[in-house]
Amino acid sequence: MLLLLLLLLLLLLLLLLQLPPSRARWRGFDCQQGSLHAMDIKLTPGAMLSPQQREEIKKGFNFIAQKSEIGRAAKRAGLPLVLPKSDVSKLLRACGRAVSPEELQQVLEKVSSPDKGVELQEFYTLFELACEIGEPPLNEMQLFTALAALDLTASDSLDTKTLKDILGTMGDRMGVNEIDRVIEGIPKDGRGRLSCRLIARRLVKGPEGIPHI
Repeated sequence: MLLLLLLLLLLLLLLLLQLPPSRARWRGFDCQQGSLHAMDIKLTPGAMLSPQQREEIKKGFNFIAQKSEIGRAAKRAGLPLVLPKSDVSKLLRACGRAVSPEELQQVLEKVSSPDKGVELQEFYTLFELACEIGEPPLNEMQLFTALAALDLTASDSLDTKTLKDILGTMGDRMGVNEIDRVIEGIPKDGRGRLSCRLIARRLVKGPEGIPHI
């Protein structure tokens, strides 16, 4: 039984490694409130960002850049804001496109001096490139199947602790606050368990009110 559980966990881990682009909808920037919300920038491979999408990305770019030392230094010197290399992956995820370390290195090669920071126009290019690489995100049915595989009760449901362990330790690990936002509002059954189908739907679509640009 233990071996079966470990095999199922490995299967889910492999599937969740493709999940970040969908889960990234839980991250974004509310520049007026100075806090995180979702910014789901949809872009098909080979397409270019629209003016509206660029404006949304710019908000997140400015938010992060102005909080970094390298960004503040550029602003004091009257230079364009730059995003630290270490924050490029964070902003990509916030815009709905998570990349692996290898993929990140691949897109950073398109920047002249990434160690000195990435300018806004360069980030637009990085985002467009990031949308051309990597695996597509899981759809609702694929994610439901992966979650249900971990349900040993055959009821297509998970207890809250198991779900938190999965989201907090596998794939692109989610923080405690993000996990709470995922679970919030999902009804529990009589045993206090959460429906795998509803969990999958929440992870793929994000919470209500998130704009899909």
